Parts: sequence; C-alpha cells; structure tokens
Amino acid sequence: MYKKQKILDIEAVYTANAFRNDSGFYIGAGSETKPEVYLYDLLNGEASPIPNMPGGMMSFIPVPGKPHLFISIMGLFPPSNGKDAGIFLHTRMGTNWESGKALELPFAHRCEVLSLEGKDYLVAASISKYKDDPSDWSTPGELHLIDLENAEYKRWKSTVIDSSIIRNHGMCKTMISGAEVLCVSGAGGIFYIEQEGDDWRVNQMFYREVSEMSFIDLDGDGQDELVTIEPFHGNTLNIYKKDGASWEQRFSDELSFGHGLSTGFFKSKPAIIAGNRSGSLALESFVVQDLLRGKVERRVIEEAVGPTQTQVFTYDSKDNILSANQKKNEVALYT
Repeated sequence: MYKKQKILDIEAVYTANAFRNDSGFYIGAGSETKPEVYLYDLLNGEASPIPNMPGGMMSFIPVPGKPHLFISIMGLFPPSNGKDAGIFLHTRMGTNWESGKALELPFAHRCEVLSLEGKDYLVAASISKYKDDPSDWSTPGELHLIDLENAEYKRWKSTVIDSSIIRNHGMCKTMISGAEVLCVSGAGGIFYIEQEGDDWRVNQMFYREVSEMSFIDLDGDGQDELVTIEPFHGNTLNIYKKDGASWEQRFSDELSFGHGLSTGFFKSKPAIIAGNRSGSLALESFVVQDLLRGKVERRVIEEAVGPTQTQVFTYDSKDNILSANQKKNEVALYT
C-alpha cells in the first residue's frame, strides 16, 4: 500500500518537478490552463505562489549554482495552442518574485540543463515551429541551445541546433560512453545531443516513434535499459535491452493515452511509473521480476487521477513518487 499526501491544489495541473538546489529541496508545479504556479518547500511544507503568469506551464527547473533562479516553459495550452509560448526566468527575492519571458519560443514544450566541461547550457524543445490548427503536425519542432553563463540577463539569445523532429515530445538525460547526454524523442525515434568542439550534433539512437522515454538498469547488470511510451501519446509501455547496436524488446503492455513516464528506485528496487490520461486514468507502477522472461509486476497506485507528469525521488531517507494528478487538480506524493 502507498501512503498519499496531497501537497498542492492546482486546477488542471500539468507540471510537477522535484529538485535539490543550494538552498533546499523543492517541487515546482503549475497549471496547463490557469495562471497557477507554485514552488513548494519539502522541508517546511510551505508553498510560494509565483504571480502574474500566463498559464500553459510545461516545465519548471532550477538554474545550476543559482538558488534564486528558476526556468519555466509557459504559454502552451491544450490542445497544442502555443504561438505565444516561451521560456520564462523567475528570480526569487525572499517571499517575492520577479518573472519575465526571457526568450520567445512558439510551441515550446520541454527544457533541461546540460552540463559539459564546467559549462551549463539550456536545451529547449518546441513541438512545432508553426501550426495551422492544433491537429497540424506537418512542421517539425526546433531544439534551441542557450548558454547559461549570463542566465540572470532578462533577454536571452539562442542557437537552433536542430529543426527536423516531428512531434517532438519527450526529453531526458542518460549516459553514453561515460558522458552525460540529453535525449529527445519524436515521430522519427530518439535522438541525443552531443558537443563536438564548437559544434553540436543531433544523433539518432532509436528508430520507432516515441512519446516519452527513460533509462534505468532494471536487471542489475550495470547497463541501462530503455523504457518508452509509444507512439506519440501512445497506448503501449515498452522495455528494451541493448543488444550490440540495437535494442531488443523484452516487455510490452497496454496504456491508455500514456503520459508522465519516469523511472527510479523505490524501496531499493528499480521502478517504472506511468500514467493513463484516458480509460482508467490510473497512476501505475511496473517492477521487473525477471527481465529475460519479460515478467513484470504491474500495480495500480491510484485510479481516476489522470497523471501528466511523474517522478521518483528520495528525500529525507524516504522514497517518493510525485504525480501531477490533473483529473483531481492536485499534486500528490506517494510513499
């Protein structure tokens, strides 16, 4: 059984991200539709509202080494209305906030910090450069690179490093040849970003349409497996094991509008967490019993919550599952 704690009430919540910075351990959360954004302090349980926001929040992350600075993506509203979206910079000054759009980026969706050789870069992805209507996926999205050396400046400049990925949706980090890389997914598969001198390359590592992905060692052999939701906003959760240069599928099961994929260690075991945004609307866990034989224990954590983002993390010696439960308008922790 899981013990549940509701920590925030947010109408149409979409984003929930837990992170540690130099000043503590926090959860940033916000609404997909309303101007509701909060920074929740796990130490004291206090929620600090960030005012004057446009809504349509997709991502919220800290700036490394700057405990008073945070980055978000806002302005992408359902269903994929985001011509005025962009990257926002938030500065915390005690109990007050100063926020503003640092970069115009239509249809912006995900962002993450990539740290290389002592430098921090923000990679931001858009789902499309242009849309005639929400169902129009004819135009690829873009990957923008921002040097965070001058992160406190109010207006940023970016370099476009890719403009070829259709239905760009997933973003996560993994290790390749001992180096941290950032992966993005789309209709063409999974791609990873790497730096070569002063240039940036986007290389393909997986060749099927992927909505979201995560990497974790599920069988204890020291090599990460690949976990995916397929296809875009798809109906299957898959586990792949690396076999030479290719990925061999070891497990597949049905989801309903799969969303909010994450992996991590819960009660000392590697766990996969995924949500269903239709059908049962359940938040579920998948724990591998025998990967070679495809034996996986599937368990419902809570039904009828419609998760949009999830995360597995450890705080104060307790393992937690964080979920943005959109159908219940809440951010919840399960321990």
